[in-house]
Amino acid sequence: MKEKEWALLVAQSVRSQWLASSLLVLFLTAPMPLYSGELKASSSIAPDAKIQTLIRRVIDKKGEDDKGGREAMSHLKEMTRKTPQTIVPQLIHRIVHTTDEKEGWRVLGIMYWLGLDYSGNVRTTLIPLLESKEEPIRRETTRWLFQIDQGSYIDIDSNIMFYRKPLLLRKEAPPSGLVNYVFDVAPSKALLLFGDIYSEEPKFGVFPRPLMWSDHVIKTVKWRLRNRFLQDGDLEKAQSVMDDLSKHDGWYARRYVVEVMRNIPKLGTPEILDRLKKDPNPLVSEPAKLVK
Repeated sequence: MKEKEWALLVAQSVRSQWLASSLLVLFLTAPMPLYSGELKASSSIAPDAKIQTLIRRVIDKKGEDDKGGREAMSHLKEMTRKTPQTIVPQLIHRIVHTTDEKEGWRVLGIMYWLGLDYSGNVRTTLIPLLESKEEPIRRETTRWLFQIDQGSYIDIDSNIMFYRKPLLLRKEAPPSGLVNYVFDVAPSKALLLFGDIYSEEPKFGVFPRPLMWSDHVIKTVKWRLRNRFLQDGDLEKAQSVMDDLSKHDGWYARRYVVEVMRNIPKLGTPEILDRLKKDPNPLVSEPAKLVK
């Protein structure tokens, strides 16, 4: 199969083959057996010769009649089901070190199918890799997670709820890589998710109403801006809400302001941005320094 045909197959599958209702139940209720509460960052991934040989066999598969290629893919699926920690990093290693375009498409295809069939296992194994010291590993990990989270009929906001458990277990020292990921792909849901996590009695899906209202105001003004329905006083109202959130006791509310200003600077003010750049929490100050 040519690389363009492979790409088309993956793209069509992303749009057509996810089963929304059953996957939503899986994402929100499935146990996370490999997660113990400790996220151990991996600065590098050592290639495993046997697993890389299996991956190569799938890459070189000559159509559906290639028995060896089918068997190799079956082995990869079984490993993803039973011991995802052995195969998932190896695929990240492979895509990081792939220079051939055709091979790259094939590796992405393998990652897509494994993420489709074993999304919970793959996600759980990818989470620690977000903390890697190597940017290429973090980049490809983020891409794979995003492919899983957005490549379904379930809206990405609902998929972000999958990360509640690891974030709740690490609430005293939230991992920066995972924090960056959830705020990058779904800032509104991240705000509410952390609001739940840091409440006195965290309850799944129960979000603080003041944060819900603040996010509603911001999203309303964003919608009006995007669709040219902006009314007198809208920007001032949004800026007032942003100013309040930038002084919020919860670092996650202040981080939300950073994300909003990163995408639509006019919803904030120079004073707000300056305050956030000096924030004592690096999860707020570091991304704030990148806002233009």
